[in-house]
Amino acid sequence: MGYRKPNTVRADDRNARIAYVHDVIQSWLKFLPPDVSVRERSVLELGPGSSLATGALLLAHGAKSYTAVDAFRLAADETQEFRLEAIARYPCELQTEDVEVALQTLKDPSGLQYDVDPAFDIPALSKGKKFDLILSCAAFEHFDAVETTIDGLTRVAQSGCISLHIVDLQTHTNALRQRDPNNIYRFSNRFYSRFAFPGQPNRKRPIDYVRAFERNGWADIRVIAAKSIPKDSKEKLASGLAEDFKRPDMDMHILDAVIISRYP
Repeated sequence: MGYRKPNTVRADDRNARIAYVHDVIQSWLKFLPPDVSVRERSVLELGPGSSLATGALLLAHGAKSYTAVDAFRLAADETQEFRLEAIARYPCELQTEDVEVALQTLKDPSGLQYDVDPAFDIPALSKGKKFDLILSCAAFEHFDAVETTIDGLTRVAQSGCISLHIVDLQTHTNALRQRDPNNIYRFSNRFYSRFAFPGQPNRKRPIDYVRAFERNGWADIRVIAAKSIPKDSKEKLASGLAEDFKRPDMDMHILDAVIISRYP
């Protein structure tokens, strides 16, 4: 389950790391339904990767609590100083009282709950807690068993929980990403699986996420195309795909998708 490698921002580029965290937070806030706020929410983040500063900033936006679960302890070396700096340098307005509460919470080593298990058993990692906001960014595409993950997060969702996941559907090989973002979809399942490695993109498409959430009883499921192939490149980049990805419902023009749903 999960993935061993965090985002590609260099570990020694502090400014880029902070900018990345800010971008994740701003993206979540941008795509949340207009009637939904982070305030007073018990938040679960799946696969935070190398930083828990997202949690610090969610607390600074008024979240009641933050828990992160992952399959690998990628954020173990991140310092408290970095998380505080991410709050201090946040480019948008924060409420003073929210920041004060967040800073007080962060003084406690357990203020950001971070649990890791290679099996990525979400209910076990959550230790009986329930959540009303479940988030991820560029994590779901690395999970080996999407259906199992969605089943797991469903079991820790409160009634009314909002689930929002930004999924990077493109090839993750930098040399190909700009030139041929759909490169990973040009191979048969048999060929692709022969070269499997930890964190390999799972090639699930938006419709796969929709069906998995539907099977688990989620409602108001929406897919937003956060990034798409430009119209003048669509014919070239969305052709020559493996048979499984030629159906119209695969939506091969979508490069980054946001999957939003509500648990009744």
